[in-house]
Amino acid sequence: MNENGQAKCFKFLGNESCKGFTLVELIVVMAIFMTIIVISSQVFNSILSQSTIQTKSSQSEIQGVIGLEIMRVDLGHAGYGLPWQLGFVAEFDEGQAAAGELAPGIDTEQFNDKYNTTADTNKVPRAVQAAASPTDGRDYLVIKSILAGASDTTKKWAYVQGIGATSTLKPWGTDNLAANERVITIDSRTRTLIGSSTATADFSYTITASNMPPPNKEAPSATNFQPERDTDVYVVYGVSPTTDLRVPYNRLDYYVKRPAGANDMPTRCAPGTGLLYKALMSHTDGTFTQYPLVECVADMQVIYSLDTNGDDGIDMHIAENGLSALTAKEIRAQLKEIRVYIVAHEGGKDTGFSYPSSTISVGEYGNGRTLDLSALAGSGYNQYRWKTYKLVVPKNINF
Repeated sequence: MNENGQAKCFKFLGNESCKGFTLVELIVVMAIFMTIIVISSQVFNSILSQSTIQTKSSQSEIQGVIGLEIMRVDLGHAGYGLPWQLGFVAEFDEGQAAAGELAPGIDTEQFNDKYNTTADTNKVPRAVQAAASPTDGRDYLVIKSILAGASDTTKKWAYVQGIGATSTLKPWGTDNLAANERVITIDSRTRTLIGSSTATADFSYTITASNMPPPNKEAPSATNFQPERDTDVYVVYGVSPTTDLRVPYNRLDYYVKRPAGANDMPTRCAPGTGLLYKALMSHTDGTFTQYPLVECVADMQVIYSLDTNGDDGIDMHIAENGLSALTAKEIRAQLKEIRVYIVAHEGGKDTGFSYPSSTISVGEYGNGRTLDLSALAGSGYNQYRWKTYKLVVPKNINF
């Protein structure tokens, strides 16, 4: 009604009417609006779903890149600071873990070089070793080097200046070896560890000052850490910040396993997958501290590339256990590449996606294995975006 009490007129679809809207007209209009809202909602849900999938995929990709870069750096440092020769038999009680404790089917202690069965009677530590689990077929990788400790101490070194009782450590002004840090000494001419037995005091000592004189058979040690001749060149390496040394190096183990705790495995991960772990050996008791690096990992395989004829060219590719029969010297001379293949999936389960194959070839050159995804993850295996990451680390472990 207008101010004069007359009905207002409306123009609808080209026709003018002074009547109000009918119920049918209102229903038609509401139906049109509802249809538009439903379509918009479906489009929004589709966009939101794809956005969530892409976000999870990006997150897992970033996490994977970071974790694998950590592994690549550790592989590149394999062998750093390891002695080439020993004046005693290295019956070190190295890593201590029950069989299967770190990874299914793996006896961690088999990689202790006291069980080295090669022709090297003094059992010089070997930079890299690996084995396949008889339980799940995944490889287990062991890296030994001073830098595997990942502390500021492992980045420090000094040389001994002078000879005999007048010798002292050379301070640099910055990043000097500091009080309480544990060190070893290597004769840089022969790469021999200065030591007389596996007793901690016989192959290492504790820093008291950055310019301290090295010990000379100071109780309880039976070792003289002081150069005896002008031609002796002794290099001192930091190994541990505060803990007496169990062995004259640090050790890292890499493996894949599914954590025992139900809440420790991300819910987005496919059945049968696990986490890629990095485990650092403790010098206190030989146990391991485990650090998860990559989620939703289905497999890890290791292949070595060797130069067996000394011409600096790769002429052989061998499986994960191929170095077990080689001495530390033979590994230094022949190992040219460490190749690691890791299978994982990006993001979580996507019911709108279909992976094209039920198997993945993990490895190269006739080594590695064919991974059966359907056996691993069940009938929904194809709703995950599987991806193989390959690390190829050129090796020059003649540190």
